[in-house]
Amino acid sequence: MPGPDRRAHAPTLLSFAQQRLWFLDRLRPGRPDHNVPTAVRLRGRLDQGALARALTEVVRRHEVLRGRIVDSEDGPCHVTEPVETFVPTITDLTHTSAEQAWQRARELVAADLAAPFDLGTAPMLRARLIRTAPDDHLLLLVIHHIACDGWSLSVLWQEFSAVYGAAVDGRPIALADLPVQYADFADWQRSHQAGTALLDQLAYWHERLADLSPSALPTDRTRPAVWSGRGDQVEIEIPAELADRIRTLGRAHEVTPFMTLLAAFQVLLARCTGQADVTVGTPISGRTRIEVEPLVGFFVNTLVLRTDLSGDPGFTDVLARVRRCAVEAYAHQDVPFERLVQELRPERDLGQHPLFTVMFQLEDPPALPSGLPGLAVSDHQIPNDVAKFDIEVSITDRGDRFTGVIRYATDLFDRDTVRQLSEGFRTLLDHLVGSPERPISAWETPPGLRVSRSAPAIPATPAVQPTAPQPDADQAGAPATRTETELLVLETWAEVLDVTPDGVHSDFFELGGHSLLASKVMSRLGRALDLELPVALLFYHPTVAELAGGIDAALLADLGAAAEAEPLPAGKARHP
Repeated sequence: MPGPDRRAHAPTLLSFAQQRLWFLDRLRPGRPDHNVPTAVRLRGRLDQGALARALTEVVRRHEVLRGRIVDSEDGPCHVTEPVETFVPTITDLTHTSAEQAWQRARELVAADLAAPFDLGTAPMLRARLIRTAPDDHLLLLVIHHIACDGWSLSVLWQEFSAVYGAAVDGRPIALADLPVQYADFADWQRSHQAGTALLDQLAYWHERLADLSPSALPTDRTRPAVWSGRGDQVEIEIPAELADRIRTLGRAHEVTPFMTLLAAFQVLLARCTGQADVTVGTPISGRTRIEVEPLVGFFVNTLVLRTDLSGDPGFTDVLARVRRCAVEAYAHQDVPFERLVQELRPERDLGQHPLFTVMFQLEDPPALPSGLPGLAVSDHQIPNDVAKFDIEVSITDRGDRFTGVIRYATDLFDRDTVRQLSEGFRTLLDHLVGSPERPISAWETPPGLRVSRSAPAIPATPAVQPTAPQPDADQAGAPATRTETELLVLETWAEVLDVTPDGVHSDFFELGGHSLLASKVMSRLGRALDLELPVALLFYHPTVAELAGGIDAALLADLGAAAEAEPLPAGKARHP
């Protein structure tokens, strides 16, 4: 993956994963849903100058951390800014008591985590050092997911540690030059998308996920029309004795601990949903090229694992099925999840994640700085109140045991329901591992778990009222009377989609539209009308007439001619 000959600050197209996060940010602006925090406590004699130098050097080395996103005719682009855009914040609380200092520190952490990023402004990393005592500090980093993933945090802390140690000791920085930058990966990814091998992988996913109906746990409340992102979490604890049996069973059947844990959770999902066709999502590093291993960036991809549990198999058979499913998915991991959604075009809405609603992952312990002269470093836990999925199971392999959390959408579930799910998972796991040859139907559903089907979704209630659509000529037997706004929408769709709509009842998505094209359409319409138009408007108004009506209502509201915007008629919004 040779780095192209490009100017340091020239705009470069985003990767497919970045592109989707940029679109989601435009769809629902001003939200902290994709903030990635990491915090460490530093006890001992801290050199603040060396710390600032270490952080600045990391930002200098990785262009993606000091960039901003701009819209263009070719799509969203990354623009690298000088390292001077990054300035860490230092907050000194030593003038207060220790108790007051830590209370204030927790408030600052919560506020920084809740503050959204403006993707149009560099940098993509915020840093705050909080001094609670002369020898006690809390260092918080908040990075937008568009610039990092879990692997990146390990890279970041390794480089930070090396530079800090060199600065304290007065040594030169001894980090090797980076072979490429994230923008080079994004460029390579786009050129790679046209290859025969990737098309073959895409064909596999088309066949594998045909007629997919995402597994959805029964909920305590009806699904809202639009995802709020509000969440909470409960803990999972798998003790050492059970962890040993999980590893022993896995070795005997040539499966990893992840596969064993996933197999048990999919059995639980099948029991709770009453479905033998069980689907979950899982993240994978996405770093299939050695050149990108030392980079900070958003490489992680999402795989859809669909397991058939029909026929009342024994758990050993379930392990074999899960292993086969996972290995095949790993072999076809080069298709970006964003491309997969675009190709499969699932029926979905703004209140539900596409293709799956449950995420399952096994992680290593969080990365930390190491070898900092004169400092003891420990992880500082940060509460997570953001939900990206109905249920997200995150388990950490501690070596002797497994710990973790189940994050959940509070719009859908009560805490007690998820607590029972956590306890039920551990109970079922103990039973399945203890007698893996028995059929899975032999195990009773753990008490307290919901097994009924969830209620239907609440109809969407978008924000502005479209005017009544005019009939097309082929529907009314006479030429349609089209408004100026409809003509503008028709012209814009034809340019962006390279397809001429049949009439004002043509549907954007049925004509081949997707999230990036939707963003491009709304950008062009907004520029033409000198009006800020939310991308979500197109998902609630997918036809020419409906979108024109929504735009007219927005224009009236902008001009002050409408005292109050009326709600749209009930109906399901199209998902990005």
